[in-house]
Amino acid sequence: MASGIPRRLGAAVAAAVVIALTLTACASAAPESSGGDGEPVTGGDLVVAARSEPPQLNPLVDQMGGAHVLTPVVDSLVWDNGDGTYGTWLATDWEVSDDARVYTFTLRDDVTFHDGTPFDAEAVKVNFDYVADPANKSTGSVAKLGPTAEVLDEYTVRITLEQPESSFLTLIAAPYFGIVSPTQLLDDPDSLASTVVGTGPFVFDEWVKGQSISYVRNDDYDWGPEGTHEGAAYLDKITYRFLPEDQTRYNALLTGEADIVDYIAPEYAEEVKADDRYESDEFLLPGVGFTLHLNTRTAPFDDVNVRRALLTGIDREAIVKSATFGAYPVQEYLATTTPDYKTDLENVIEFDADAAGALLDEAGWTGTDADGYRTKDGERLSTTVPYADNDQLAQRTLEQVQIDAKELGFELVLQPVPAADFSQRLYTGEYGIMPSFQSEATGMQLWRLYGGDNVSDGSSIGSNASFLADAELDGILAQARASADPAARADFYGQAQELLPSLAPSIPLYSRARVVAWQPNVHGVAWDYAWPQPYLFDAWKN
Repeated sequence: MASGIPRRLGAAVAAAVVIALTLTACASAAPESSGGDGEPVTGGDLVVAARSEPPQLNPLVDQMGGAHVLTPVVDSLVWDNGDGTYGTWLATDWEVSDDARVYTFTLRDDVTFHDGTPFDAEAVKVNFDYVADPANKSTGSVAKLGPTAEVLDEYTVRITLEQPESSFLTLIAAPYFGIVSPTQLLDDPDSLASTVVGTGPFVFDEWVKGQSISYVRNDDYDWGPEGTHEGAAYLDKITYRFLPEDQTRYNALLTGEADIVDYIAPEYAEEVKADDRYESDEFLLPGVGFTLHLNTRTAPFDDVNVRRALLTGIDREAIVKSATFGAYPVQEYLATTTPDYKTDLENVIEFDADAAGALLDEAGWTGTDADGYRTKDGERLSTTVPYADNDQLAQRTLEQVQIDAKELGFELVLQPVPAADFSQRLYTGEYGIMPSFQSEATGMQLWRLYGGDNVSDGSSIGSNASFLADAELDGILAQARASADPAARADFYGQAQELLPSLAPSIPLYSRARVVAWQPNVHGVAWDYAWPQPYLFDAWKN
């Protein structure tokens, strides 16, 4: 089945997707799973071929780091159903104030952390206090919300935000806000870089740097998210093997070295989906796809005409088709599968090289040097673009962008850097263009990436990679985030999407279709919608 499919796959498939999503919404909190028939079998080891290794594991510090390999070991307060509703998990009930600033959670009273520490309201408070402390430099958006946690009784906790956030439940449903043992947070926080003590269905086992990370079953587990099976996980062990090379990961599927392969590269996607030897599922990830964020703090992107010129002067359709082998759709400022995506956009991004050239002329870049690049006052129109050196798709894409930019007379200097160093560039601003990919099932992504109050400021780390600060946009985003009415919220986020092409803080390129494939003896693979990825609590092997 397909939970989200690129729009170029055809009307018949799109209709099937609508039906599937409707059924999912009606099914309440049950995670959508794929797999075979029959009774689940207990036991067995599952090997997952993962695309990247995290630089460290602390989910409360680096939301990108371990999010894709931490779901076995941590649980969240709520489960995101992916349709705007939420299921119970570590919290059995919650209340939200009319202004979307106060969230009160009633917690389960039968949960224990892997180190034996009881799960209660105080444990939740310790987690929120840790994230809110500027000294811990949490990169998650929850930190920017200024949360204050108050214990009302042993199993009731109230979270008050400095600013309203109607998407708060989606944020805390993600694995990068999985609840960590307060004992570890208070007594040995440094250990979180290399091990995590949570309440999840699996317990941390071993991290072999450069190779793999493994987890073993938590036999005492009996608090899976609403809609999953009761009791402990079926599998004995889950091992994530880090295979950054796309072809190596694909070969791991063919040879049986891996039971599940995550992120089948676009050049192999159609072949895998058509191969009846394997099961597969595809999800067009919501949020903000692969995007080039333009650093508006520094020249030349402090000039909006230069930003608009690059936005409209590259042929996004041709670039995406070439780089992704036609597997991914071109995106506006939100993916079509994102809640609050505006379906009737009027201010869409159109390719117009002549208009782009006129904008650069207006910005004063009228000279030309010996290499054909534009100049102004003797200076070449040039900028730097760092990218993770293990990201082959990003490299292909940027090389295509570089070619189009040169046609405009704009030099893009590509800088491959180690993946661990690349993530730090986002927060230091050491770049002209920052390519990044953000997937989250909420229109609040627009605030995360373009809100003037979500910029790294020394006291906290923000996600606004373009460093954009626009009063009109900020006002619209603030109204969206404070709106408890879904229709009103969608309208405000729609206004933001109409405005963004004029501000041109970034160049959106494509939505990423996450294709996951697995061997025929693997069943019960589901999707975690809060941070879209495979969820393996219900998984089992013949």
